[in-house]
Amino acid sequence: MKLNIKSTVLAAACFSILAGTLKSQNLSDGLRVSQTYNNGTARFVSMGGAFGALGADFTSIGLNPAGLGVYRSGEFTITPSFKRQSVKSTFLGVSATDNKNRLYLDNLGIVMSFKPYKSEEKGLLAYNIAFGYNRTNDFHSNAITLGDFNKYSIMDYFSLITSGKYTPTQLEPTSNYNPFNTLGAGAWESIMAWNTWLLYNYNSGTGNYEAAIFQGDSVKYKNITSTEGGAGEFTMAFGANISNKLYLGMSLGITDYNYTYNSTYSEDAKSSNPAWPNNDRFYYMDYKQYVETKGSGFNLKIGGIYVPFPWLRLGLSLHTPTFYNFDDAFSSSIASNFDTSSVEVNFRSNSPLGQYDYHFETPMKLTGSVAFVVEQQGLFSIDIEHVDYSTMRFRRGGDGDTFWDLNSQMGNTFRSVTSFRFGGEYRLGDISFRGGFAYYPSPYKSGFLNSKSDIKQLSAGLGYRSGNFSIDMAYLRIIQDVKYVFYNSDIPSATNKIRDGKVLLTFAFRF
Repeated sequence: MKLNIKSTVLAAACFSILAGTLKSQNLSDGLRVSQTYNNGTARFVSMGGAFGALGADFTSIGLNPAGLGVYRSGEFTITPSFKRQSVKSTFLGVSATDNKNRLYLDNLGIVMSFKPYKSEEKGLLAYNIAFGYNRTNDFHSNAITLGDFNKYSIMDYFSLITSGKYTPTQLEPTSNYNPFNTLGAGAWESIMAWNTWLLYNYNSGTGNYEAAIFQGDSVKYKNITSTEGGAGEFTMAFGANISNKLYLGMSLGITDYNYTYNSTYSEDAKSSNPAWPNNDRFYYMDYKQYVETKGSGFNLKIGGIYVPFPWLRLGLSLHTPTFYNFDDAFSSSIASNFDTSSVEVNFRSNSPLGQYDYHFETPMKLTGSVAFVVEQQGLFSIDIEHVDYSTMRFRRGGDGDTFWDLNSQMGNTFRSVTSFRFGGEYRLGDISFRGGFAYYPSPYKSGFLNSKSDIKQLSAGLGYRSGNFSIDMAYLRIIQDVKYVFYNSDIPSATNKIRDGKVLLTFAFRF
């Protein structure tokens, strides 16, 4: 039977106050920081974000700062938005859906235009300065997965990672015990599982731990995840207009990043499961995880737009990596319930609150653009963007870690991708009709779990302009399927079908 109930309760009380450093950085963290999509003003979004050769839109400055030089006057813009996200999760044929609604501020910016006095339309005709904010990513999401297992339990996973590695004495520490010096941060799942009875028996001869349910017993499982936060960029930019033929620009981006992850994975035993010979019976368990990441960074962008003919515009821009400083905080806990001699007993074990600081570099980004303008009544634009995600790098961990293994793993997992954005606009008097499409290929190499998790964005919008005032509206639809595993890659993967619908309104005043 399970060993030493008294020491179990003592250990659970100690875990919540132990101090130390844990590390949670992984591949998905790097990808989440590095990927940015079609966000910003309504006009920019409605045309698929294909603005690298167009300019004269505040969000386009974050894509190609030369677009700032295209402005002929000053402008103030603000863009509120509303998003509804639906996530349908499917595992072993069982599906469940959860939603999340959210209001945002996607853009706030001001452009100031200065024109030196010239009698000819040659040379430096204008220089413009811009300050403002564009949202670059959104992490608000809810998802739930439900179903039955008759082959798998997280307790089998706990047994696998603990057997032959730790003894019960190591997993039942005294109050002066320091697990970071003795076992390492990775032992916390084993510690919590043992002290909540999920690892029920220990065989001293083999060093193996036995799960609290028998092989083949059934459990009802539930996995609930909730994420919050987002990323944005505060832009300071300079742009110049040279002879209405060449537009040059550069910008400094100050980025802000916050991400919070909460999950609860639960298993409930079926009533048909047999009890242990001493009548102990497992009822349920909850495994909770919490991660919070906060950080800031900076980047530089340079770009140019060339107009060889009135109907043709060519753009090129280069983004340096964004250099981030991050602070992570994270913890986990396990709670369980057992029936022992007809008396219910609850157990709980908590990890300490882990804290860790480190640096991170996103990949460089190169964008080429071409736009066709038809007699000032319509236009069609194409952006081609290249990013090599294998060059993402974690740097300078707070404990001196160089992240050599993790960076090597990223180089072996991710690849370079080329994304495409298309947009069009047709003007009929004061009204503009717009549409766009963006395609972002999966950055995972072939053979990895999410190698086919491409992102597709469909967009459409309307604009109205009268004098110095304009209002633009856009609708954005985002489609992506993502696979994931609960706790062990040996079990089948679940699929999340993510469907976002977003409405944006931009109000602009020119001066």
